[in-house]
Amino acid sequence: MDSSDKLTAFIEAAKTKGASDEVLVALLRERGWPAKNSYSAIGKYYEALTGVPVPERRGGTVESARDAFLYLLAFSTLATWTIALGLLAFTLIDRWIPDPVASRNLGNIRYDVSYQIASIIVAFPIFLGVMSFILREVESSPERLQSGVRKWLTYLALLVTAGTMIGDLVVFLTTFLQGELTARFVLKSLTVIVIAGSVFWYYLGSLRERGHDAEA
Repeated sequence: MDSSDKLTAFIEAAKTKGASDEVLVALLRERGWPAKNSYSAIGKYYEALTGVPVPERRGGTVESARDAFLYLLAFSTLATWTIALGLLAFTLIDRWIPDPVASRNLGNIRYDVSYQIASIIVAFPIFLGVMSFILREVESSPERLQSGVRKWLTYLALLVTAGTMIGDLVVFLTTFLQGELTARFVLKSLTVIVIAGSVFWYYLGSLRERGHDAEA
């Protein structure tokens, strides 16, 4: 008897003793069974009991496209305001600790700061609004945590931020070994690490917090 048969046999025996579906899913989750597997086995139990297959919900493609739109919008606005925040920090660092060999144009600095602040003002509220909408939908429909679109795009965000931090650390270490570190360079490297690390930690934390429910 393989593990799937053992799971089905356990559920059948437990149901005869009056165990509820919620108790079974929670118990199996503690033993390492993903919620999807548990619900699938419970569905087979009810199919055998009633003689009627569990109906499949239509419209999955439409919902996947909708999820893709929401997550892509969230990630694109996230990229917009985080990059703008980093560039704004770079501009301010250059302003506070000027490079004596670089020419400074006050007009260009004003334009850069204005553009970066405008990008943050526009993109950040949109990001917050989209993420709030996504989280409300997840709370009302936990099965959305199992969306393949969500998983792919979330891990893509983790990959991009992890790559950014690794690249920044490589450049920092290379400059350090060459003995060319300056206060400006250190502050810019820390800016990249803080912003990219915060985004990475947020999405990694969201996967950990919902790991059991989202596990497939």
